[in-house]
Amino acid sequence: MSFAKWQLVVCGISHKSSELSDREPLQIGPDRIAEANSLLGGLPEVRESAIVSTCNRVEFYVVADKSREAIDIVADFYTRFSGIDISDLGQKFYTKKGRHVADHLFRIAASIDSMVLGENQIVGQLRDAYTSACSVKSAGKLIHRLFHQAFRVGKAVRSDTEVGKGACSVSGASVSLLKSRIAELKRPSVLFIGVNQMIFLAASNMLKLDCGEFMFANRTPEKAVEFASRFHGVGYSLDELPSLLEKADIVVTCTSSPQPIISEQMILKAASARNGRKLTVMDMAIPRDVEYNAATRDDIEIFDLDDVKRFIKHRQEQMVQAIPQAEVIIDRRLSEFTYWYSHLLHEPLYNGLEDTFQAIRMEELGPILSQLPPETKSSFDKASRRLVNRLLQIRIRAEDDSSKEKNERMEK
Repeated sequence: MSFAKWQLVVCGISHKSSELSDREPLQIGPDRIAEANSLLGGLPEVRESAIVSTCNRVEFYVVADKSREAIDIVADFYTRFSGIDISDLGQKFYTKKGRHVADHLFRIAASIDSMVLGENQIVGQLRDAYTSACSVKSAGKLIHRLFHQAFRVGKAVRSDTEVGKGACSVSGASVSLLKSRIAELKRPSVLFIGVNQMIFLAASNMLKLDCGEFMFANRTPEKAVEFASRFHGVGYSLDELPSLLEKADIVVTCTSSPQPIISEQMILKAASARNGRKLTVMDMAIPRDVEYNAATRDDIEIFDLDDVKRFIKHRQEQMVQAIPQAEVIIDRRLSEFTYWYSHLLHEPLYNGLEDTFQAIRMEELGPILSQLPPETKSSFDKASRRLVNRLLQIRIRAEDDSSKEKNERMEK
């Protein structure tokens, strides 16, 4: 059996081809991804495999038997894995082969195929997917090289272009919008109002900047104290807001209060007590937490979600302009992968080793098989084929491990 029987394929479904409701039942959680990779890699028509499952896509990268359609392999997988029939979703799955698989994965790693251009979590998600496949040895020589090249693409695009340098979440964009203000001040003190995921992300992002004291205020002071401990900050009650506004240089607020928690009178009084020090407020709440007309005074600066939206739009426009630069990086890596892939087809491991093993099997066992009763002959023939396949897999995995280590050294 030569490599002519096998092909590199990706079959998947994503935010571009389907609705969230279509993808929800197809998701494979972190607790089952290793099991899924093991099942897919164990199918008789699959030589290598890796599964990428995120909220925006579920994709199956396989070195598969050309005689089977990729969508049929995926359908067989879901039947075995979760009992799901995906026949009604067949038209929403896409299939790419050969170099087009690499082109597709490289674009994902570069974050130019994401729902949000420049989305910065996808490379980590690809690494998790690849690591899972390696853990059950479903990834082989081809998958190793494919994913490591994708990681290099993602790294190069982020370091050499504007793609990926923009903020891709409200919290991230809010902090990016404040960066210039933070840079103007010497270790500014920051007051966070609210205890929720938005505040957590904002505080995590600001922790990387040159900020001073972190203060956290919440309606329940005990929660503020507990939350503050994660950032080596201090927790307060909302009752202390007037004095905290006088002390803080930057305020980031996001509560679920139906009414403003910072009145115009409160913020004007705080500004008067600051001796001309500018107060900058980022209001991420809906409805807004701050009751104030930002145009009233020069020493008070208020940003809200409309400002964040405009900032994100501007950054996205900058990243769109950087796509051609990313395309150059992708094309270069794609050429490298295609060159390597074409040469792989001629390696003994893929194009002749199995044929050689099977020929030896028949040379040694053929005379014996011809003398056995039909039923015994069939059983003996199947057992010997399985033995050859197991020995072949040991040889392939040894080569795969060596290839993986080589790729990791190249990536470093």
